[in-house]
Amino acid sequence: MTNVPEVRQVSLALGAEVRNVDLSQDLDAEAWKVIEDAFHKHGVLTFPGQKLTVEQQKSFAQHFGELVIHEHLLPMTVEGHPDCMVLHNNEQKPPGLNDWHTDNSGWPEPPLGTVLYAKVTPRIGGDTLYANMYLAYEGLSSPIREMLLELSAVHDVAKAFGREFANLQKSLRRKGIDPDSHFTKYAPVTHPLVRTHPVTKRRALYISSPYITHIEGLSDRESRALLDLLSRHAATDEFVYRHRWTEGDLVFWDNRCTQHLAVADYFPHERLMHRMNVHGDKPYLER
Repeated sequence: MTNVPEVRQVSLALGAEVRNVDLSQDLDAEAWKVIEDAFHKHGVLTFPGQKLTVEQQKSFAQHFGELVIHEHLLPMTVEGHPDCMVLHNNEQKPPGLNDWHTDNSGWPEPPLGTVLYAKVTPRIGGDTLYANMYLAYEGLSSPIREMLLELSAVHDVAKAFGREFANLQKSLRRKGIDPDSHFTKYAPVTHPLVRTHPVTKRRALYISSPYITHIEGLSDRESRALLDLLSRHAATDEFVYRHRWTEGDLVFWDNRCTQHLAVADYFPHERLMHRMNVHGDKPYLER
């Protein structure tokens, strides 16, 4: 019999802290029910003070689904664990992506969620911002909301790993991957600009700036203007929770209704994380 986890909301926008739970131990059905309900209610869950092996982190993540293995990330994974990516930045390896996004939206079935475990954190900086995409959609005027229901965006993996993300490209090349040739084999995919969450049934804005090339059916100028508007709107302070990492934090967030931004403000200090993605479904809009 495990203790019942205690859930404390950390922001009016989204996010909750879960205490009185040791994720290195087996949890009973009651504990899992509390965690699952909190996940769907708050979008981002933080479990502070955890001491986890890779296997224990995987055991937690696999409760929510199959883990994703990405070919291009294999050189950056823990040995023997192709589904566990190492995010390691220091003086020799500056942080790369510093843009709002949802993980791997350029694939046909983007991850349901991401499980990130902090092994080493910088003394100052290195926070992660999370934005509530339910609120972002609901905060738009009615005419804009209705218009978005008719629109889809094209997400391209090659763009997300392209030349505009120089640090990310350098990191891949150090691992023997040429981004300019490797990602051309992935065809762009189309996702609705508004998606229905399969569990909560709420509508959420679904954008991911590094991946989106354009909105279907609009001119280039219209597409750029609308995407710029939506990106700025989604980052409104009232929609955002800022997480300040502490070693031993495990954070689990829902990619279907959130965006996040890893703030690259800690160079040259060290930050070491283990990341796992839980497989998801193709985004859809329920009328």
